[in-house]
Amino acid sequence: MNKENKLGMLFNESTAPDFGNIEWNSSRRVLFLLAEDIPKLNAMLTKTAAALYLDNISSFTFRTGDTAYVLDWLSEETGSMYVYHSSTDHWYETIPNE
Repeated sequence: MNKENKLGMLFNESTAPDFGNIEWNSSRRVLFLLAEDIPKLNAMLTKTAAALYLDNISSFTFRTGDTAYVLDWLSEETGSMYVYHSSTDHWYETIPNE
């Protein structure tokens, strides 16, 4: 079975999730995304959600402090930055759009 690397995680090619416009800069441990993909952070990019797709749960790459920047937050009137917390397995909005 072929494997596919997405956002630093290895998936079976046939079951790899669609992360939309989310891009991962592994050297800086940050994500860049468009506002339309904000819901995918907690729906698809948590350890619990990724377990449904990954062969090995230990290959989940995100850890506390990893950051997601929304590039079009001003025009879309969304939060501008989200941070992952591994104990709660949740992405939190840290800088709201005011």
